[in-house]
Amino acid sequence: MRALTTAFNNLPLHQQLATVACLCCLLSSLALVALAGQSSAYTRANLQAEYGRAVAEQLARRLGTEMATGDLLGVVGELNKLTEQRGIAATRALDVDGNELAVAGDRELGKFSFSSAIVIAGDQAGVAEVALNTAAQDRTQFQFLLSLSGLAILLSIAVYIATRALALRLGKNLQDVAAELGSVGDDTSVSANEVAALRERVAALPLDLLKPPSMEASQGDQHYVTTAILFVHFRSLPGYLETVDERRLQRYVAHVHRLLYGAAGFYGGELQVVRQFGIAIWFTGPHKIASPAVRAASCAWLIRQTAPTLEQQLRLTVGLGIAVGGSELGRGDSEDIYPGLYTQSAVDDLEQLARQPGDEIRLSDFLIEDLELTTRVAIETGTNGANHMGEFADGHRDLLERQRHILLQALVTAEGAGD
Repeated sequence: MRALTTAFNNLPLHQQLATVACLCCLLSSLALVALAGQSSAYTRANLQAEYGRAVAEQLARRLGTEMATGDLLGVVGELNKLTEQRGIAATRALDVDGNELAVAGDRELGKFSFSSAIVIAGDQAGVAEVALNTAAQDRTQFQFLLSLSGLAILLSIAVYIATRALALRLGKNLQDVAAELGSVGDDTSVSANEVAALRERVAALPLDLLKPPSMEASQGDQHYVTTAILFVHFRSLPGYLETVDERRLQRYVAHVHRLLYGAAGFYGGELQVVRQFGIAIWFTGPHKIASPAVRAASCAWLIRQTAPTLEQQLRLTVGLGIAVGGSELGRGDSEDIYPGLYTQSAVDDLEQLARQPGDEIRLSDFLIEDLELTTRVAIETGTNGANHMGEFADGHRDLLERQRHILLQALVTAEGAGD
C-alpha cells in the first residue's frame, strides 16, 4: 500500500487529478447503480407477489370446480394449462391433509411460491400452489444493471479525459514557474510531479536572505541593552606595512591579537574589526565582576599595562590608542542590523578619541555617567577638556594585577611556543 501511495505521489499532476476525479465519478455512479438496482428489485418483488397471489387464487377457484365433481383429470388439465404460460414455472394441488393430488411443471425453475385455499361449498378442500418463473425478469434486471454500470464506466472515462485536459494546462503553468526558479537556483533534476518539483525548487532558494528580521522578536535580545565599547587603534601598524616583511608582520598582528583576546576574556568581551586599523571590544549583559562599563575600563587597563612587555618580546613598537565609550544598543548581528547601524556614531567618536596622541585611556561622555564606573575608577580631565581614566580603587586594582600577571605568563608561553 505504501509503495502504491509513493508511486501515485510521483505521478504528474494531470494524471493525479484525472485519476482522482475518475475514481470519484466511478464510485458515485456505481453507488447510484446499486441504489437503482435495489429499488428496481423491491418494486419487481412487490409486483411478482401480487401477480403470484392473484394466479394462485384464480387456480384455487378453478380447481375447486373440478374437485367438486371428483374430476382429477380436470385438475391435472387445469395445472398443465396454467404452466403453459411463460411466467408460471410449476403448479401443484394438495388435499386437505396436505397430500399431493397433482403437479405440473418444474418447481426447480420457480423462484417464488404462492398458495391459496381451495374452497368447496364453504369448506376448505385443499390448497393450490403456484411457482413463478422469474428467469426472464432476472436476465432483464441483470442487463439493466450491466448497462448502467457500463454507462458509469464511460462517464468516468469522459471525466478522466476532461480533467486531464484541464489539469495539463495547470501543470504546464507550474512547470514554467519551476523552470524559472531552477534558472536562478538549483538546476538539478526534480520530481515528475509539478507540485513536488515546485516545492523542491522553492526549498533550494535562499529564502532566509529575503526574509525580513522580526523586530518584535529582537526587542528582548542582547543587542537592545546598554553596551560598553572599548576601541583600540593600531597606531604603529600603518608604518609597518611597508617596512616589515609579511611573516614578521603576521607575527606582530597575531601577538597583539592574543593580547587583546586574553584581556577581553577576563570580562566577557567580544572582539570585532570595525575599522582598517581599529578593533572594537563589546561588553554587554550581566557579569559576575561588574557592569559593562567597569569591565571595558578594566580590559583597557590590562591592555595598556601589558603592551610594553609585548614590545620587548616583538622588538617592535606596539603603539595602541585606547578609548572607552558606550551605546544604548549593541553591535547587532546578521538577523538584525539596526543596532549595528545605531552604534556606528559611537564607534566613530571613539575612533577620534583613540587617534589623539598620548597614552591615556580616554573616556567618552556617555561612559562617565555610569555610577558603578565612577565609584571604582577616578575620572580625570585633561588640559583640552577630554576625560581620561585615572587609578582604580584598591580592591579592584588587586584583581587587575593578578589578571595582568596571568596574561603576561600566557603571552610569554605563547612566545616560547612560537619560537
